[in-house]
Amino acid sequence: MKRIVITVSEYYLHELNVVADELREEGLTITQLHEYGVIVGLAAEETIERIRHHKEVESLTEEKIPKIAPPDAHIQSLKK
Repeated sequence: MKRIVITVSEYYLHELNVVADELREEGLTITQLHEYGVIVGLAAEETIERIRHHKEVESLTEEKIPKIAPPDAHIQSLKK
């Protein structure tokens, strides 16, 4: 499951709850629903691809998880 942020098109803001219900039916677990048209939630990769193509979705951004080497990794322990 990935955390995603969805911006709903301004044209559909008056139907935000309907849009949210449709996205839930697609498999999105909504964690935050903002009245200004932003939905934050969790979804599997295949669900994200389906949601991305909804006409109501203006944009969909996936959370990026940084990859940092452990403290004892060679890159972390180089001495100057």
